[in-house]
Amino acid sequence: MNRLAIISNPKSHRNLHGPATLRDVAACAHLAGFAEPETQTDLLAVLTRFKQQDVNVIAINGGDGTVRDVLTGLWRVDPEWRPALTIIPGGKTNLAAYDVGSARHGPAGLQQVLDAARKGELDRKRVHRPILEISRKDCPGAPICGLFFGAGAFSAGTELAQTEANALGLYHGLAVAWTIASMLVRNIRGPAGDSTPMVLTADGGKICEGEQFIMLATSLQRIILGLNPFWGPQGGAVRYTAINGPPKSLAAALLPVLRGRPRPWMEAAGYRSGSADRLTLRLTSRFTVDGELFDPGPSGLIELSARRTVDFVHP
Repeated sequence: MNRLAIISNPKSHRNLHGPATLRDVAACAHLAGFAEPETQTDLLAVLTRFKQQDVNVIAINGGDGTVRDVLTGLWRVDPEWRPALTIIPGGKTNLAAYDVGSARHGPAGLQQVLDAARKGELDRKRVHRPILEISRKDCPGAPICGLFFGAGAFSAGTELAQTEANALGLYHGLAVAWTIASMLVRNIRGPAGDSTPMVLTADGGKICEGEQFIMLATSLQRIILGLNPFWGPQGGAVRYTAINGPPKSLAAALLPVLRGRPRPWMEAAGYRSGSADRLTLRLTSRFTVDGELFDPGPSGLIELSARRTVDFVHP
């Protein structure tokens, strides 16, 4: 039997612009809990209470950042407690919702979830995803838990999307496409300063060292707009792609990279992709996890792993 609770982020993009709130729908429903935590401390208290109440499904009303915060909070409360998650997408890109499936957004989405739970059908559509755990040597304690990691030009692109693309009214897939196109144009015109020194190893084997244009890692299987910038052996839990900087023949390589179908010349030109169970990096610049920028710390040493899986369900 589902014991369903809701975590809602009223500051998420779609929630800020919606005509109604989930609170209106939740007030008429029989839920194990409903919360709108404003701080990380509030979120941890909410999750602790949900665990004590034996909640086994948490609906997340928010974007990728809200999903990341809940995943991180679950690890901090109890790494062994893994309630199923269902997403009511409310963010600017919603990569996680695109991959694992979701309800509609807003109050209509919550009503979908409630109806499915009442009929015992909420867990009929269930997918398992490994969760990235990003540990920084200089930040002991709980890792950052999420689904999509980026460094180099991707971090610069994240800042670009948060300012220029969103200012133009572009969100979701359009913002992603606009950001990629802008990065391409800037690097075709001349050095854009997006490359960053990096050392990357995968399961103990060195992949690259030196200036890197971009580095991506994810446990998602589908990326928004049908993008799939990963190829090579896919036996590990974490898929990754790294491109030397400044990128060679970027205009010719862009579509093969985005489709995950590299040309024979690309590996020698510094385009590498594969999968691993553990990645280690040394960075000198910020990185992103699910749309938020983080500092790597003084040493720049980071480890990515995916030792735990979480179930996602949707109506």
